[in-house]
Amino acid sequence: MRLLTTALCLLLLAAAAVPYASAQDFVPAPVEISQDKVNVNGEIFYLHKVLPKQTLYSISKAYGVPTDAIQKVNPSLTEGLKAGMLLYIPQAAAAPSADNSRQPTVEQSSEKPKAETEKPQRTVKKKKYRKYNVKWYETLDDVAVKFNVTVEALIALNDIDTASGKRIRGIMIPDKEFVSSMQSAPSVHEDSEVTPAVQSETQSIAVIQELERTFEVYDEGPYVISVVLPFNASRLTDDMNAYTADFYAGILTAAGELKEKGMMEQFVLNTVDLSRYNSSWEMIASGALKGSELIIGPISERDLQPVAAFAKSRHIPVVSPLDPNTASLAEGNPYFYLFPPQSDLALAHLIDKMSGDSLQDTASSITIIYESGTDSTDLTLETFAELKDNGLQFNTFTYDFLSGRGIDSLMSLSLNPHRLNKVLIPSMNEAFITDALRNLNVIKSSRNYDIEVYGLSRWKNYETIELNYLHALDLRLAMSYYIDYNDSLTVEFINRYREAFNTEPTDFSYQGYDILTFFVEAMSTYGKDFPSAIINERKSLLQSDVLFLPVAPGSGCENRAFKDICFTKGWTVVTER
Repeated sequence: MRLLTTALCLLLLAAAAVPYASAQDFVPAPVEISQDKVNVNGEIFYLHKVLPKQTLYSISKAYGVPTDAIQKVNPSLTEGLKAGMLLYIPQAAAAPSADNSRQPTVEQSSEKPKAETEKPQRTVKKKKYRKYNVKWYETLDDVAVKFNVTVEALIALNDIDTASGKRIRGIMIPDKEFVSSMQSAPSVHEDSEVTPAVQSETQSIAVIQELERTFEVYDEGPYVISVVLPFNASRLTDDMNAYTADFYAGILTAAGELKEKGMMEQFVLNTVDLSRYNSSWEMIASGALKGSELIIGPISERDLQPVAAFAKSRHIPVVSPLDPNTASLAEGNPYFYLFPPQSDLALAHLIDKMSGDSLQDTASSITIIYESGTDSTDLTLETFAELKDNGLQFNTFTYDFLSGRGIDSLMSLSLNPHRLNKVLIPSMNEAFITDALRNLNVIKSSRNYDIEVYGLSRWKNYETIELNYLHALDLRLAMSYYIDYNDSLTVEFINRYREAFNTEPTDFSYQGYDILTFFVEAMSTYGKDFPSAIINERKSLLQSDVLFLPVAPGSGCENRAFKDICFTKGWTVVTER
């Protein structure tokens, strides 16, 4: 009987221990305070990604924010907390991590090191740190990432008053020893894998719709133009770093000029730094594009694809500003605008121009001069196909420029001594082009033939072609971009840019200026109906001409305008309208 009683007691104790043991199997994952913050209607939130085994309670404790406050701004929590979710955490006095809380600070420690009490105080030689000149477009965050230090260390070493609003120019870079001495330095896991915050378009749209229900959406008021660019220069290549900043500087210059003209009163620029997010989907989910009437950017096709999908679902015009390889995104998206002209359309534009002029002028003749052995190349075949599609009659002359001089006599036989000869040379071979132009110049000057030459835009960058050939033969080029430095508007832009940024504008600066100017003027003139109004409307800007045409029915538009320039006999280069 005693043995039975003992056995029953052991069974009861074991049964009581089972729930306790099961409870110990689940250990909440540690919660690190996110370094990513977003601004929603003026209120700052941490953007926290939920990891496996994290609980709402552990997240609440880490950030020092009540669970009900987190639930209030995250309605999706009604369906439970799930790994991979993005939570908006109201900014509060976030609790320090457990590791930092156990480390005594100087004020907490009452015991001085023994060596300090025994040795007399010595003068410490001031340490020399590397100096860095901060670029105008860089923030302290950019500098910190570039040199793998912390913002806190930069502020402490340089005694920076972040509240002063003064521009930081020269800065000293702390070394590892200085950074490690900073008790508040956040931990950086360089080898951690960055995972997209949202795994699919369907999930992203659900998050976006949830945000729109949670936060106020613009119903009336100014037009919001969102400019999405990666501003974190340290994460980019030197070239990308430069053109991102220059492009944005051009936008700012345009905004200042439009403001002086009274055209920016109904517009608000919403600048979004894409580098602050793990992906474009995360940026969209944060509500950064909320209320947009027009979106400019991002730059690359990878980043632009999610933004184009978002814009399409909400009927928001979106502009691809720099990357011509984003043309595929226009297919099936009537709200997509590709601003950079496609270089492969330049030849077709050139032949269209020749076709239009020839139909009006029956006293002209067309001749194609190309290099022997290039009959089956894409460029030559495309030239012949375009000419035939336009119904143009033409002569051809082909030769090997290595065969020696004296070819001008044979070349002249393909030309008409009594008509204007329009000569097209479909070649990228600089040596062949130079020889062909030399022979044409001989024919024109010695035989008094009337000749004008049509060429490809890349010729303008060739260095071995003699300029007198270009002007003597009235060379015409179709340029995707061309800047007329004699234009008073160009001079005015350059002066504004120099005054604002103390440097010369680049091609990307002009691009930013042209894009904002064009769309603000279009929206000011036509209002929200501007997408349909600007189709087939040609406009000349500082660096670009604009002519938006749909790539297909029900699809977006691409810019098919080129600047037609002519090298005249008066040694000037003029833009033909």
